Amino acid sequence: GLGTIYSFSITRKGQGDYRNASPYVLAYIELDEGPRVLTNIVDCDPESLEVGGRVRVVFHDTGQGSALYRFTPA
Repeated sequence: GLGTIYSFSITRKGQGDYRNASPYVLAYIELDEGPRVLTNIVDCDPESLEVGGRVRVVFHDTGQGSALYRFTPA
């Protein structure tokens, strides 16, 4: 459940379902186990993020019987 920010982008103006979610962070996270995953970084000030920063996994309930993994600063 831990990893490092490999790359990220802050989206300040969303469209469609993401219109009210701005700003949001889209990122590649390099997991401690090796693989890189494309995900969001949540529950943080986007301006405080930096490449190489440590993150941990959190799960967000979709309300449809499943959960999406996202990351938050560790």
